[in-house]
Amino acid sequence: MKSLKELLTKEERDAIRAPIATARTLPRRCFIDADFYAFEVRHALAESWLAVAFRTSIPEPGDIAPITALGYPLLLVRDGEGRARVFHNVCPYDGCEVATSAKRALKTITGPYHGWKYGLDGKLLEANYWDGTPAAADVDLESLNADLIAVPCEEWMSTLFVYLGSTPVTFEEQYAPVLKHLELVDLERLEIGLGEDDRPQVNSLTIASNWKTVYENYAPNVYHEAFVHEMYRKSPHSPRVDENRNKTYTEINDPSGYLGLCYDNAIGASLYGETSLPRVLNKDGTPNRVNTISNVYPNWVTTVLGDAARIAFFLPEGPETGTQWVATFFDRDGASDPALLDDRKQSAKAGIKARVEDNRICESIQRARHSPGVESQFYNPFWDAMHYTMTNLILDKLERSEG
Repeated sequence: MKSLKELLTKEERDAIRAPIATARTLPRRCFIDADFYAFEVRHALAESWLAVAFRTSIPEPGDIAPITALGYPLLLVRDGEGRARVFHNVCPYDGCEVATSAKRALKTITGPYHGWKYGLDGKLLEANYWDGTPAAADVDLESLNADLIAVPCEEWMSTLFVYLGSTPVTFEEQYAPVLKHLELVDLERLEIGLGEDDRPQVNSLTIASNWKTVYENYAPNVYHEAFVHEMYRKSPHSPRVDENRNKTYTEINDPSGYLGLCYDNAIGASLYGETSLPRVLNKDGTPNRVNTISNVYPNWVTTVLGDAARIAFFLPEGPETGTQWVATFFDRDGASDPALLDDRKQSAKAGIKARVEDNRICESIQRARHSPGVESQFYNPFWDAMHYTMTNLILDKLERSEG
């Protein structure tokens, strides 16, 4: 693997570190180069809590689902007590995946190659015929040292996170600014809404774009809203400045990578429309009055509105492609009510429409990265403080590899 010095020159780093008025973004090759992507997977993405799935992948005890994250084959498991677990999806003995497809209501997991059985806690239960007998009852299973290898896992807001690196911090430590910002909202009342045929409202969208392009577009970039999104163009509150050039929102610009904006629900109603859905509530029982749209480093976003919430995450699959997953949440009194199905569909549809519009722009930017005409971009200090924070944070993460 190339070193950071080989991938990013001192002059380019200095340009990134310059004051925002004269600073430059990461050069275009950092968004298209396979060597740079391999470096940041190892030193940035893997060394962070990464969103990889929603609870809907393993909703009930005994459910399992194989996935791939950052090239790692992983196995999601809901154990007998309802706890989410994640393992490297590989049998230590035969090197084969332990599971090749999602399954429901299992008591044990049986490998496809040699039929070894594992508990939902990853413990090896049976190595049949290891000694030539069907149950291999006399074999000391512990001596085989063949339990599944666990991956640190956390579940928050029906979202599963994993840590694939070597020096994990706690989930609470990494995401303290997010948890602090949303501490007044009664998140425990929010559930992924049901759509047609009582299926959870979870959507997936393939994006031909680098993960950083997706990240820099969503919440850090407020400037684009009136030009990219039809719903925003119809609102008198877009662009988000008043007649005196004051911003009509409050920036979230935390150096941890919690980046976005907050604004009053009254503005939000003009953007998203009204529904009959119950309101998102605060812990004191009052309706939430502050809409929040935020990006969270490295790969997920939170949206909390007056009557709905969304979590989305982008799983990169290479330097120029990945899949975005989006779940729409509602207060539990409205999340499954058949009478509110049309309202839930309207809300989810609006969120997906905005994502499709954003993703179309991300793909356009990604194609433009291949042009030698412009090597990097510059910032507008009025709008781009969050983007500037994001670029410097990514460089911080990469420079830690140099000790």
